Amino acid sequence: MLVRDYMTPKPVCVSPDTSIKHTIQLMLDHNVSGLPVIGDDDQVIGMLTESDLLSRSVFIAGLQSPPRDPDNAFFENYVRTHGTTVGDCMTTGIISVSPQQSLADVAALARSHGIKRLPVLQSGKLIGIISRRDILRAVTANRDCVATGDVALRLAVATRLRSELGLETDRLTVEVKNAIVEISGPVPSPAQRRAMQVVAESVAGVAGINFRH
Repeated sequence: MLVRDYMTPKPVCVSPDTSIKHTIQLMLDHNVSGLPVIGDDDQVIGMLTESDLLSRSVFIAGLQSPPRDPDNAFFENYVRTHGTTVGDCMTTGIISVSPQQSLADVAALARSHGIKRLPVLQSGKLIGIISRRDILRAVTANRDCVATGDVALRLAVATRLRSELGLETDRLTVEVKNAIVEISGPVPSPAQRRAMQVVAESVAGVAGINFRH
């Protein structure tokens, strides 16, 4: 499963000069949690996300008094929380992916960096957005495709049990009748039993699974 197959192409973008009010309305209208920010050279220079917007002063209880001797960090934070344009509060230093990367790569990046949406770049240009929701959609759409019939299902299940769980069929008997998988043999733990069930259920066409001792 590759990014190019599940990304949202031609995403809605904003510029650093776009007003915060207009940007929020765009996010609501398009039901998205973030927008890429495009500079004058058509390069992605940042992302504006819900988290960026929720850190603004309007959502912070109480007003903080300025320090006695304010430093540059204070002034930068003030602009970030009170500014009126996207450029004032966007997140820079973006993490991007290519259309040829796997969804597994995207999921790992999203987890490790705590982000929901990643711009997809090709030759430095924005061609799409891939989000956590896109990854979840791919999971539901991509059960294994196998030939129809009990024989094909039995082969698919047995192959997956061996390749993913290391369970050889010389210790287990896998039979399929009317799309119901029957597994006979030693299953030493509930965890192994559940793992075998997950494998069988992930094969398209399987209608159920029974264990026989």
